[in-house]
Amino acid sequence: MISQKLAYKITYGGWYQRTTLHLSEIYDLFNHGVSNLNLSKEKLKNFQSGLDLSSVSRESGDLEYIKATTASGIEIRYYEDGLYILEISTNPNNLSISQRQLEEYFQEKFSPAISYIFSLGAPTPKVLANIKTSHPIVVSVFNKGGKVFVPDESIFGEVYTKISSDTITVFKTPQYIFINTPKESHISLTDLIEMQIFFREFKDQLGKYLTIHRNIWEEISEIKEAKVVKGKDVDGIRGRLDGYQKTISLISNRINQMGSYINTRSSIAKDLKIEKELISLFEYKFETLTDTLSYIKEIWKMTGDYLSSAINNLVEIKNQSTSNNLKTLQTITSIGVISGVIGYLSASKLPSISRDGAIYFIILFCLTWSMNFFLSEKYKNKKYSLKFGDRASNL
Repeated sequence: MISQKLAYKITYGGWYQRTTLHLSEIYDLFNHGVSNLNLSKEKLKNFQSGLDLSSVSRESGDLEYIKATTASGIEIRYYEDGLYILEISTNPNNLSISQRQLEEYFQEKFSPAISYIFSLGAPTPKVLANIKTSHPIVVSVFNKGGKVFVPDESIFGEVYTKISSDTITVFKTPQYIFINTPKESHISLTDLIEMQIFFREFKDQLGKYLTIHRNIWEEISEIKEAKVVKGKDVDGIRGRLDGYQKTISLISNRINQMGSYINTRSSIAKDLKIEKELISLFEYKFETLTDTLSYIKEIWKMTGDYLSSAINNLVEIKNQSTSNNLKTLQTITSIGVISGVIGYLSASKLPSISRDGAIYFIILFCLTWSMNFFLSEKYKNKKYSLKFGDRASNL
């Protein structure tokens, strides 16, 4: 039995770049079950009903946010920059039950409703949508007795990091972050937790973009290393490269938007006087996060350039293949015209349809078709050199 002097609060959240315009859409859904978008009114009402909200309000602060509470006691905070927090107070002996309650609410009610509201507009790239996301779970332990709470490793997993300050002790396990603090702590625990989730989610997104870059780069390199390509395979390869181009365009735009969110959160941290605590407790720096973002931007620009060179090379090959097909048609047409002219010049009277003439025509047609097929297959299977620039070092 865990000491009743400990009070628990579980925080579960994530981040995806949004704006105050999106916040208004969330408010309309939460409060009224409506949307100005071309979405099903019935589905909107069903999603609102499923959220089971007992109160909804729009709050002001350093960032505007929607605050809502469910009938089961879950508090939701959705910020204008896209950070969302699901939080619940729990009995110390019901930690796993309350955690499961949060996760099920997120997966079955919250996430489907939010996804539907944002289902219109630029799509999420498939490679990104297929990557499973594991949201951080932060457990706040308020110790009224003053003794530091130590998580049981047999229940919560191995503690691989312990960080302490004057009033806060942080334990990190593979699935949890435990923050132990007395009630009278001068530090805003809510702000610390929200910053932790923002940092974690921001870094995770950059990590996903790095992984996708590597996969796309390798697939383009496989095409390059083939050195030659058959004319008939050009369209299929071009289709693959066009798919990569769409993915690169969507992800590059999202990456380019991320810088402003770092600046906003950095300014808030300075105003709240918690930046030093963030560095000592969570080992994160806004400067490091910004440097990582700049690095990811550069490698995605390189990926886009690398892809463009591949597409340009295939376009050139396609043009060569088309030109060869035209030459085939010109050759066949010339043969037909010459045969016709010779026939007319050797005729002593107007032609008439005869059995021998019909057979001759069929033979000529078959020969022409065979020639066309032969030349067409020749150029389809003709191998063209792929001329790419030297491959850059792996990043």
